[in-house]
Amino acid sequence: MIDMGTCKKMLTNVNGKGVTQKIFTIIGTPNYMAPLIISGKGYSTSVDLWSLGIVLYEFMADYVPFGEKAEDPY
Repeated sequence: MIDMGTCKKMLTNVNGKGVTQKIFTIIGTPNYMAPLIISGKGYSTSVDLWSLGIVLYEFMADYVPFGEKAEDPY
């Protein structure tokens, strides 16, 4: 994608089991951000699928499905 400096390692190893952590950082382009990010309640890797879906939609329709013409996309 664009800025890998915003990446975080989200999977930690506790007693041989993977534990997914929640992240609370709000960073990204609003039109591609999942509602979980904007709400500020914490999110995990599932928001990546949301953003991928928005990108695929934009490739097919030539516009983003939410907030394209909004003055404040949040």
